[in-house]
Amino acid sequence: MTILATSNKAPEDPQVHRVLLGKQQILVSEDEPLLPQLERAGVTIEYQCREGYCSSCAIKLLWGKVEYPVEPLAWIHSGAMLACCAIVKSDIEIGFF
Repeated sequence: MTILATSNKAPEDPQVHRVLLGKQQILVSEDEPLLPQLERAGVTIEYQCREGYCSSCAIKLLWGKVEYPVEPLAWIHSGAMLACCAIVKSDIEIGFF
């Protein structure tokens, strides 16, 4: 007789957050950095490396929380974030410099 252990715990769904950009609202997940999600939504952002080395993708973080899985090497201005490697952790509002 084989007994299978089952769990009542559902697999974790990725968190979904709102990104406000002017009058536009975009839903993003915590599964990947902000840059590719903005691109899929039709938002064009300048970038070069996609690895946090150059800061070409720096945008204003007006409010909200982002995290970096690996600390970027590029210098980040106060009130800014690197879209290429930032993971959105709450609803946020962004803007361009």
